[in-house]
Amino acid sequence: MKKQLLFFPALGLILFAFLGLGAMHNRQDALEAVLTALKTGNATKLALRFEETIVLTLPEQTGTATRLQGQNQLASFFSQHPVSAFELKHKGKSPAGSYAIGTLKTQQTDYRVNIFLRGKGGKELIRELRIQTMD
Repeated sequence: MKKQLLFFPALGLILFAFLGLGAMHNRQDALEAVLTALKTGNATKLALRFEETIVLTLPEQTGTATRLQGQNQLASFFSQHPVSAFELKHKGKSPAGSYAIGTLKTQQTDYRVNIFLRGKGGKELIRELRIQTMD
C-alpha cells in the first residue's frame, strides 16, 4: 500500500516535468518563428504570431492595431525598407512570456527591435512589437 501511495505523486511529478518541457519547447518555437519572419521581412508570417490586438511601434506610427492592421502596416514598412538581415542581440523568458531584442538591418538604415510575447491559449503570441530608429 505504501508503494502505491508513493507511485502516484511520482507519476504526477513526471507528468508535470513533461508538460513544463513541452511549454518551454513551444516558447522557443514561437520565438524562433518570429525571428525567422523578421529575418526575411515576412509580414504575413509575423502576423500569424500576433495576438488579436497588438501594440505596434514603427518609425512613423505607434499604437494598437488588430492582427490584420498590423500585418498591413508591417508589409508597408518592409516594402519601403527591404530587410537585409536581423541580428539577435538578446532573448529571454519571464513569467509573463518571452522577449527578444535585436537589430533589423535594411538597405537604408538599421532599426532596434523589441519583441514581447505572452502565453495565451496554450501558445505564445506577440503582444508588442517595436521597430525604432537607432539614435
